[in-house]
Amino acid sequence: MRTITTKISIALVAIFALLTITSCDSDNNSVNNPVQYSNTYFYTIYKNEWSFVENGHWYRRLNIPAITRNVIDYGVVLVYLKDEATNNWVLLPYSTTLYNAMNQIFTEEIWAGYALGTLDIDYVYTNSLDMTPRNFMEIKVVVMRL
Repeated sequence: MRTITTKISIALVAIFALLTITSCDSDNNSVNNPVQYSNTYFYTIYKNEWSFVENGHWYRRLNIPAITRNVIDYGVVLVYLKDEATNNWVLLPYSTTLYNAMNQIFTEEIWAGYALGTLDIDYVYTNSLDMTPRNFMEIKVVVMRL
């Protein structure tokens, strides 16, 4: 009886190991998968191009046909803001705390979300002295299909 139980246990372990090994798909889970394609777009958004949402909250929709269903399912969209002070690109989301002329604290927040063919940039500026967007904002969008 013990030999039959041992044989069944060994068989079950072997079947489990076989199923585990054969169910792995190394092509889709490999860290070394190359990028199939990549597109980079540059935009300058001017103050008058923002759409008003509510006090201090604005958005801008960009049409980017390269954001396809394959990119949504298997790729990535990276959005950067050009820092005016350093001239460096900063990955969104971006948030900072500032002081206005009356020494009041306020925030500036920028984030992005994408859908099929479009990218929305949201901008929140809580300065009570002037809640309008910057005069211009430079944005870089990188669309990659992995």
